[in-house]
Parts: sequence; structure tokens; C-alpha cells
Amino acid sequence: MAEIGNDILAAQHAAGWDVDTPLPNVFTVAVGARRFRVHCRPHGGRYRIYGDEWRGFVNSNLGVVVTLHAREEGEDFHSLEVRR
Repeated sequence: MAEIGNDILAAQHAAGWDVDTPLPNVFTVAVGARRFRVHCRPHGGRYRIYGDEWRGFVNSNLGVVVTLHAREEGEDFHSLEVRR
């Protein structure tokens, strides 16, 4: 799995998380067995992941290290690894 982004979640990430990799406008993220939908838009030369479900995820996981991985062939979701 290709790594798209890695960061420690902080309060400002609830408004959006900027990554360098273009992503679909709406896509599914898997955290273990949990799935949620997020949005992405161009933002200042990068791509911002945002949305209500993203905001809820960030607010309940402040301080954890997250790594977003590209989806594997045949999968319909991107994987988000969470390390506490």
C-alpha cells in the first residue's frame, strides 16, 4: 500500500487534512472494520480531506498518529492506520 499522508491529529485537522496526493472528491476510508466517507478538494497546491465524518473522527482521536494508505487493487476504500 502506498502511503498518502502521515500526521499526528490535532484540533486544526478537524477542518481538514492536507496531503500531496490527488484523491477522489468523495471516498471511503477504512479504520479496521469501521468505514466512513470523506471529501477531498484542491487546496493551496495540495489536496484537503474534510467532511462531517472526518471531523468526527479527528475530534475523537486527537493526539493519535494516523497514516493514510492508497487503496489496493480491487478495494473500494483507502486504509487509515491509527497508532496511539
